[in-house]
Amino acid sequence: MAPRGGGIKRSSQLTFRRRLLLVRLLLRGPATAEALIAAVQRELGEQGYPAAATAALKHDLNALKAEFGCRMVHRRDAGGYVLEDLGNLALLDLSDTAREALRFLDATFPPDATAPEAASVRVLLDQVRLMAPVERQ
Repeated sequence: MAPRGGGIKRSSQLTFRRRLLLVRLLLRGPATAEALIAAVQRELGEQGYPAAATAALKHDLNALKAEFGCRMVHRRDAGGYVLEDLGNLALLDLSDTAREALRFLDATFPPDATAPEAASVRVLLDQVRLMAPVERQ
């Protein structure tokens, strides 16, 4: 019987680590395919992505969508891939007190706030909302 083609079979643990790394990277903000691939290669070395890295990245993003309901889109205006929803990978289960604190920060630093720290607070709020989708209304 002739050997099957298709490249090196990667371990499921390595694949899972790579996909979680992609989620972590996208939680930080938009990223190009090249930046995502480079970050995975830095973190996982030669075990990161095969030679056809762009195709493998797209496969990983599609798998995250299919397996966990994540919503990642490529937006040119944002400069690359954007994580819009973690789906079933929600990472935080916030207490009522923590949700109240988030509402306070949201009211204190609205999107149009001009205080110097407002932009940083908005970035934090956006990241926390991605990780705790129960907060979305």
